Amino acid sequence: MKKIETYLLIVLLMQPVFLVYCQNNTNKILKAYELRMEGRSEEAINVLSEIIESDSTNAMAHFEMARSLDNDQKTYHITKALFYDPENLMYKFYQANLQMLEAYKAMKTDHKESITKNLNLCKETLKSIIAIKPDCKESLLFLIDIYGSLPEDMGGNMDMAKTYLKTLNSLDPLYAAQGEVILKSKELDFDRINYWETYIAVNGESNEALIKLGKACLMTNHRDKAQACFNKVIQRDAEQVILHLDVARSHLYEAMRGGENRDEELTKFKENIHLYLNTEMEKPRLIEAWCYGWLGMVEARQGNHKLADEYNAKAEKLIPNYPKFTAIPTVDQPPNEVTYQYKTYFSPF
Repeated sequence: MKKIETYLLIVLLMQPVFLVYCQNNTNKILKAYELRMEGRSEEAINVLSEIIESDSTNAMAHFEMARSLDNDQKTYHITKALFYDPENLMYKFYQANLQMLEAYKAMKTDHKESITKNLNLCKETLKSIIAIKPDCKESLLFLIDIYGSLPEDMGGNMDMAKTYLKTLNSLDPLYAAQGEVILKSKELDFDRINYWETYIAVNGESNEALIKLGKACLMTNHRDKAQACFNKVIQRDAEQVILHLDVARSHLYEAMRGGENRDEELTKFKENIHLYLNTEMEKPRLIEAWCYGWLGMVEARQGNHKLADEYNAKAEKLIPNYPKFTAIPTVDQPPNEVTYQYKTYFSPF
């Protein structure tokens, strides 16, 4: 009996030490996240490696490591994170996105075995989220997009998509509308703009609906109309200035197609990038660096090499290995804040 009492006393005395140890590791993980957001990924990985070496069961460290790496070890670490925290929906959603990304890469090379394998894994992961949280709108929309956008020989299933849409209809009209747009997009005469204008007439002119209307305009090359929608949103919520970059990307894609208006489209691209950069809102370094990097690339292609060098230098000063893809970089939220949002892999906007 005395031995049990002694053991319990030791446990009670050690508890504060253990809590302090856990909090210290959490603080270090948050520091690693901040380093990554500043473009210092190697430093972030070193911090996380030290934590995992001393505490291999730290799920948050594995999750942040998965987000920090840029290789096949991402899957290893998100699997570890879920092993130690199996019902964390944010981790599961991140895993689903990784699986979808692998499927998407395989689609580019028509690697059917890899497409099927990763799509099935992605669906299973999303369904496991819904098993825990049946009203998870993001996962339901993700599944509708997979089943409703892909042909049957790649995993599409319109009946399954409609089943998930029925569930979404009972949860949120805006999400349900997004799901319906996905299914209707296969109809040759479907008018995206008219759909969202009708939605707004019935449900009201919320910022979220205006953004959907604006992006529908971008999808159909009605950029001036999109800009008008986005300006209205930005007037109401200054933090939405990032919408200028969607307009910029639309002009960039049009310029990439070539044609007589190529230079005009590039000029519009630059104008919209500067609309974003010239706002007084605090900008994530990752996105600011992306802006300057693309300005540098466009100026170089137009023969303005001195200006291009200036922009490239600004980008590299912000983020040495700044992103060069056309999609706007995703700015992650801290790993201790449960948040996730689905973005389609089948549409640029």
